Amino acid sequence: MRSAYNADSWYPGDVATLGKEVDRLLAKAAPPKVTGKPLAVISPHAGYRYSAAVAATAYACVRTHEYKRVIILGFSHRNASRHRGIDVPRELVAYRTPLGDVPIDRAACDCLLKHRLFSSNPAIDGGEHSIELQLPFLQRINKDLTLVPLLVGRMSDKEMAEAAAAILPLVDEQTLLVASSDFTHFGSNFGYRPFNTDVPNKLRGLAEKAAGPLVNCDYDGFVHHLDETRDTVCGRGPIKLLLRLLSMRGGAHAVRAAYDTSGRMSGDWTNSVTYQSFVFTPRNDTLNEQGRAMLLRIARDAAKAHLNGQSPTVDVEKLSPTLRSKGACFVTLENGGRLRGCIGNMVAVGPLHEAVVRNAVLACQDGRFVENPVTAGELESLHIEVSYLTPMKRVKDPGEIVVGRHGLLIALGDRRGVLLPQVAYERGWSRDEFLAQTCLKAGLPKNAWKKSAAEIYSFEAEVFGEPDE
Repeated sequence: MRSAYNADSWYPGDVATLGKEVDRLLAKAAPPKVTGKPLAVISPHAGYRYSAAVAATAYACVRTHEYKRVIILGFSHRNASRHRGIDVPRELVAYRTPLGDVPIDRAACDCLLKHRLFSSNPAIDGGEHSIELQLPFLQRINKDLTLVPLLVGRMSDKEMAEAAAAILPLVDEQTLLVASSDFTHFGSNFGYRPFNTDVPNKLRGLAEKAAGPLVNCDYDGFVHHLDETRDTVCGRGPIKLLLRLLSMRGGAHAVRAAYDTSGRMSGDWTNSVTYQSFVFTPRNDTLNEQGRAMLLRIARDAAKAHLNGQSPTVDVEKLSPTLRSKGACFVTLENGGRLRGCIGNMVAVGPLHEAVVRNAVLACQDGRFVENPVTAGELESLHIEVSYLTPMKRVKDPGEIVVGRHGLLIALGDRRGVLLPQVAYERGWSRDEFLAQTCLKAGLPKNAWKKSAAEIYSFEAEVFGEPDE
């Protein structure tokens, strides 16, 4: 059992007092209007007297929806500089707060602990509050949640993508993601004082700069903000991991729920901490879980039929209107992590389900593997992935490209190169690296995208694959 280390200091330790306070904050909150069931929130974790109202505004958007599991991305304040990878509790069965115990999803945690970036060290969580302070809100809005508590340490961009890919199978429509973070820590106490005048307005401006890439689910843009401003966002690791997870699910629509500062509350701007909360909901054009599962089944059935010398068939009457509508896609085949075929169409020329069938068959015949083609004997070993594409848009400003959200097509003369979004985030590329690699894919010099005659197009892809066994 993990004790409520921070009760009576960071938040009320008496069960009645804490319950009434959380209920009061949730009732008083004026949450933004959101469309759809929230996928995730970013919530602050300072003492409740400072940040709880900002947190409550985000959780008020969640309270009318049911979830079975919450994955909280926190971090260790005491071990931030030396903790690498992600800490996951081993054998621990619950987190305790004055409101009761939140059971840990042991199966999920044990699954993550098999991955090289996940390990368990109880000392990392000793006395930490970034996860604990989120729990009372979750307990008051959904009493039956199980918890996956993750303390995010230092990782490279590529490792962030690798960690997100490991967590992704746990993220379904009954799972809420929470990234725990305060924002700018301003003043001599925090070693960060980029300005000395008009502090309240400049802190708000800094918060707006941080919020910009967050509402766009722009991992690269958020990293750029941190590098450019040295903004002291304490939970940058959890936020980056959340953005990468959301991009792997096809992105999200986001709104800022609330903003405040300790300077405003205390009237002393010598030192101030900024608090922001955000709510992420599905994009309107994304597929639901049933649609994804159906397309993966169609792709596998098509590949199986083709490899067995039969003609693929689809019962169109059982398909949703979305799957019968025009759509473009890629189908990727892998065996043991090795590419075995990847074929797709950039422009929708017919129903989405027909594109999946056609591309699954063509992926089995990918010309790159003509000397070692896919065979019926490896069907059971194949892992199938579908990338559902939005229409291409001409890019006028490369700064608009969001790594993790956008795929690229670059054309110059008779050369054309295409890379899907996941190629960039799986390798931890920056925006410029993504542009350069797409040029190389086209057989062009890596800086060809800078030429005035180069045409750059972006598209978005909702990428999903068969679950790992």
